[in-house]
Amino acid sequence: MFRGVLATVQRRLERVRGRPCRQSDALEAMLDHALAAWRPKKRTRRDHAVFERDGWRCTAPGCSSYRNLHRHHIVFRSHCGSNAPSNLTALCAWHHQRGIHARVLRCTGVAPDGLRFELGLRSDEPPLAVYHSGEVRMDLT
Repeated sequence: MFRGVLATVQRRLERVRGRPCRQSDALEAMLDHALAAWRPKKRTRRDHAVFERDGWRCTAPGCSSYRNLHRHHIVFRSHCGSNAPSNLTALCAWHHQRGIHARVLRCTGVAPDGLRFELGLRSDEPPLAVYHSGEVRMDLT
């Protein structure tokens, strides 16, 4: 398979350049492409705006973690959610991956002050606890 890809890249380079190419040229082009695709991007201040707004802390109720923060899309991108700041909140890796995406925790609303967290999601019953942004007490509605 590798040799087939290498031959395909070599033919494409020959078409683009208009002259014969060596296998080493094709390998170099493949490596350049891999490095460009996987090289870490430089972070800009805009990339951290959500974390700064949320005080560099996880916004899940009762969590004050400041490590391994993720930008969570309240309305998932797969459900046409936007990258607008009102659709993003900071969650630690644990609450994001083992809470939200494991369907044990649900976050809805508008960030930063209109979020609603439902904890202990169950299939046919209401959640065990519901919290709103900034609340410490349990809302049993």
